[in-house]
Amino acid sequence: MSCPFLKEARVKYCAKSAIRKMIPIAGNVAQEICSLPRYRECSVYRGGALDSREPQCPHLRESTAEYCAAAAVSRLIPATQPLLSRCGSDAHRYCDVFLGAANRTGAETIGGILMPSWLCYSANHMWLDAAESGCCYLGLDAFLIRVLGTVERITFLRQTAVHRPCAVLTVRGVDLELIFPHPLLLTGTNLYLRANAAKLTSDPYGRGWLFQGVQPPGCTPVDSGLIRGDAIPLWIEREIGRMSAFLSECGISRHGGTVMNDGGVFGPDVLAHLSREETLRLFHEFFWGLREIEDGQ
Repeated sequence: MSCPFLKEARVKYCAKSAIRKMIPIAGNVAQEICSLPRYRECSVYRGGALDSREPQCPHLRESTAEYCAAAAVSRLIPATQPLLSRCGSDAHRYCDVFLGAANRTGAETIGGILMPSWLCYSANHMWLDAAESGCCYLGLDAFLIRVLGTVERITFLRQTAVHRPCAVLTVRGVDLELIFPHPLLLTGTNLYLRANAAKLTSDPYGRGWLFQGVQPPGCTPVDSGLIRGDAIPLWIEREIGRMSAFLSECGISRHGGTVMNDGGVFGPDVLAHLSREETLRLFHEFFWGLREIEDGQ
């Protein structure tokens, strides 16, 4: 499905110019020199061998171009050329311009944690957005983000080919490896996060996406066994309870603070209250993706 902000326009251009500048046609009248007898004054025309007596330049062409109606500056691209962008496919849903202009609905807050209902979730808290076209995006859910707090650095271990998508997050000096449970034919990674990891935590379901890919042939379906629909609220409530029990077991209060909110929901930036050993134990208990893989084998 194409982006709803992708529009078409009739344009004109010079077929002999070294730089193809496309000019939108307003109505049926073109007012530039190419459409007037004065086109003979043009240096591009004079540089050719033609001696035309036509009322408009013989090098003037018309065609259809595409542009983004939501962009601050519209860039015209010939419709006859494949777009080297996300505009013409389901991948447009994670374009920065689309995310800034669209109003996505269906997000539900469970225990203070935002969990969009249109996504599927792995047990280690990675989300999957799989379109009917086969285009897939992966990221981290808000439960995991709430635990992590500030991410200092992200490293993508693999960026192409068929792999279980894997990234290493550095949080408070500790490297934490995240692995999606099923293989994906990776076609892209959000390399912008390497320069600005803050997007990962400020917009986890949008500009903080991690991986782009498609279902690889002959592999386990990428959404197999994932949590979706009506099962999401019960799962998150259970995870909140598990996290509360884990933190109580760690004796969080001895660290000079508390991470529990009213109603027993854990507060943000849990790792700030844990030692390195406790952090690694928590991560293995809640977010170690290989546990799902081993359970499924």
